[in-house]
Amino acid sequence: MIEWALIFARDVALAVWLGGLIVIDFIEAPAKFRAPEIDRNQAAAVGRQVFAAVNQMEVVVGAILLALLLLLNSLATARAVSSGATPRASVACAGLMWIVALAQNFWFRPRISELTRSLDLVNRSAEDRRYTALRRWHILYVTLDMFKIILGLLLVGLWTHSVSS
Repeated sequence: MIEWALIFARDVALAVWLGGLIVIDFIEAPAKFRAPEIDRNQAAAVGRQVFAAVNQMEVVVGAILLALLLLLNSLATARAVSSGATPRASVACAGLMWIVALAQNFWFRPRISELTRSLDLVNRSAEDRRYTALRRWHILYVTLDMFKIILGLLLVGLWTHSVSS
């Protein structure tokens, strides 16, 4: 019974994390910048708040997910169940996702936020090099988000494979 509850909590944690990433990256962020009622500066201001909240959620949910995976692995080891590579691969994927989320929360997002606060995204000056810096930080941040999504989907695959084996 306890193992079932831990697996359920593990799956919910990943669903919240992965679902949140997919919604924020593919629905909320693009829609916000297409809304004619708000300008780019307003969209960026909303984005700073939303991404701060999402990054904080990722840090917490990632820690919970890792703890659950480690607990599940220790239960399997205590029962002398052959766990194979899947549990180790799951911990590695979740751990890597969490490390990326930590870097985004404490390093990348604060720098992007600082740049967007200091720039006028509506009346841009082509000579201002801060826009180039912002673009680079943003591309790297989005790339890291896509990496986390791929790792999250890999986790789903690993867990699905372990159930079917």
